[in-house]
Amino acid sequence: GRIAAQTAKQVIMQTIREAERENVFQEFKDKKGDLVTGIVQRFEKGDVIVTLGKSEAILPVQEQIPKESFSLRERVKAYIVEVRKSTKGPQVLLSRTHPGLLIKLFELEVPEVSEGIVKIRCVAREPGSRAKIAVESSDPRVDPVGACVGNRGNRVQNVVHELRGEKIDIIPWNQDTARFACSALAP
Repeated sequence: GRIAAQTAKQVIMQTIREAERENVFQEFKDKKGDLVTGIVQRFEKGDVIVTLGKSEAILPVQEQIPKESFSLRERVKAYIVEVRKSTKGPQVLLSRTHPGLLIKLFELEVPEVSEGIVKIRCVAREPGSRAKIAVESSDPRVDPVGACVGNRGNRVQNVVHELRGEKIDIIPWNQDTARFACSALAP
């Protein structure tokens, strides 16, 4: 009868929705710690909902750079902090304040970093105002600071532009803690 057909339809639709949610979870569970580019879809209580292909991700207020504003349909790069299952389906949490975002941006911009010739040893950030990264080269012929800065500061300027004017200091890594601290504190 009609009621049995309606019940069967609801069961089938529910199974399809659960399968779609599981596919989204499987797609993003291995991408934790990756850099993604999405499009701003809408705003909910300060959180920004970003579309990543067919699925949505959340950029919470506490993970946004202070004084940063977004407009609808704007492209935004963010770092995947966590992928978790919830009652409403999988939730992909993004961040623009995580130090990993800075590392991933440098990997994109500096070929020596992505190839592993230059290693980013540590990152310290005050999101929105300044950041410091310590770099080390495995090849003695490659200057790690110069590679990250680029020709006329080109490479670092692209990262600064993406982070909306955050000042980035690049310092050479040193095993000696005292020397490393001195170079990190130098203006």
